[in-house]
Amino acid sequence: MRSSRLWCILGLTTLVSASVMAADLRLITEENAPVNYRDPESGKIAGAAHLLVEEMLRRADVSATFELLPWQRGFRDASTTPNVCLYGMNRTPERETMFEWVGPLFHSGWGFFGYDQTIALSNLDDLGEHTVVSKVGDAVTIALMRDRPETRNITVEDDVAAIRLMRHGRGDLWLTGIVNARSNAELAGLPMPDMKLMWKRSVIYLGCGRGTKPEVLARMRAILPGLTDYRDRLAAEHWGDWTLEGKP
Repeated sequence: MRSSRLWCILGLTTLVSASVMAADLRLITEENAPVNYRDPESGKIAGAAHLLVEEMLRRADVSATFELLPWQRGFRDASTTPNVCLYGMNRTPERETMFEWVGPLFHSGWGFFGYDQTIALSNLDDLGEHTVVSKVGDAVTIALMRDRPETRNITVEDDVAAIRLMRHGRGDLWLTGIVNARSNAELAGLPMPDMKLMWKRSVIYLGCGRGTKPEVLARMRAILPGLTDYRDRLAAEHWGDWTLEGKP
C-alpha cells in the first residue's frame, strides 16, 4: 500500500514538473500596483502590464508560468537564467546588456513627491540637503545615485514603506514612478502628496535572461505593435488621466 502511494506521489510530482518544464517561459513580476499586483479578492496576478503581457503571449502562442516575487529575487532570477523574464521593468542603460528586451509595454516617468509645502524643486540642484526616500534596487534609485551621488537617500523594501517613512518625518521627498504613486499612497492609507518635480521619462518593458529562445522572443516582438489600442485602454483603466506632467 505504501509503495502504491509513493508511486502515486512520484507520478503527480513528475506531471507537475513536466508541466512547468513544458512552458516556453517563466514570467516574474512584483507587487507594484497598478502596473502589476496580486488581486486581494481573487488572489490572481492583475494590473495593466500583466494583462498586456498575457494578451501578447496568447496572440504569439507562447506558453508561460507566472509568479509574483520580491523585486530583488525576481531581478536576480531573470538576469541570470535563460527563458526567465521579468515584466513591468524600466529599461535603463545599467540594465541594457543584462536582458533580451520586449517592449515597450508602457511609457511612464519618475517624480519627486512631498507633503512639505515649503519645498520647491526645479531640478536636482534644488535637492540640497533634503532627504529622499525610495525603493531599494529600483531603477529610479540607481539613476538618482548615478546622477547625484551626494544626495541623502534612504532606501526601503517598497514604495508603501517609502511614503510612510516620509510621512513620519524620516524623509523630505519620495522618489517613485508617477503611474504607481497614487496607488501606493492609497495602499499606505495616506493622502496623495504633491508632485514637486517631474524628473525623467521612463519606459516599461519585459526583460528576459540572455540566452532566451530566439524564436519565442521574435514571436512576442512581432505581436506587440498590434496591441497599441489595447495598451491605451489598459492605461486609461488603470491610471486614468494621470499624465507625464503629473497632473490628474
